[in-house]
Amino acid sequence: MGNSPFAAPPTQAGPPDDCMKEFMPLRQEAEKRGQALKVASDKRQGPEIACKLIGNFIQAEIKMIEYVKINSARCGIPPQIFEQLKKGHKGSEAMQEKVCNAATQAQKQGPAGPSLSDVLGSATALPEATVAKKSAGSTFDTLSGNALTR
Repeated sequence: MGNSPFAAPPTQAGPPDDCMKEFMPLRQEAEKRGQALKVASDKRQGPEIACKLIGNFIQAEIKMIEYVKINSARCGIPPQIFEQLKKGHKGSEAMQEKVCNAATQAQKQGPAGPSLSDVLGSATALPEATVAKKSAGSTFDTLSGNALTR
C-alpha cells in the first residue's frame, strides 16, 4: 500500500518550504499594494494619491527583490526571477516618476480659474424646465392660428 503510484510524495521540510513561508507574505503585501493602486486608478483619483500609492507599492517590491537577491542560492531561485523582478521594478520607478511629476505640476498650478459662467456673470444653475400647456390644436395650426379657419 505504501508503494502505490497514487500515494503523496514525501514532504520535504527543508529550505524550499521555509523560503515559501518567508517569501509569500512579501508577495502578498506587494499584491495588496498593487491592487490598491489599481483601485485608485479605476476610480480616477488624483495624481497625488497615485504617487503615494505607487511609492508604497515600490517599497513592497524592493523587499521582494532584496529577499530574492539574498536567498536565491539557499532557496534555489533561478537567476532569471531576480532579473524579471528588477526589470519590473524599473518600470514601476518610471511610472512613479511620471505620476509624481504630474502630481507636482497639479500642485503648482493651484485651483482651476473661474469658469466661463463666472466670467460672463451668468447663473450657474440651469433654468427650471416647465412644460408649456398645449391647446388642442391640429397639424394645420400656425403661429397666427389655423390656416383653414380663415
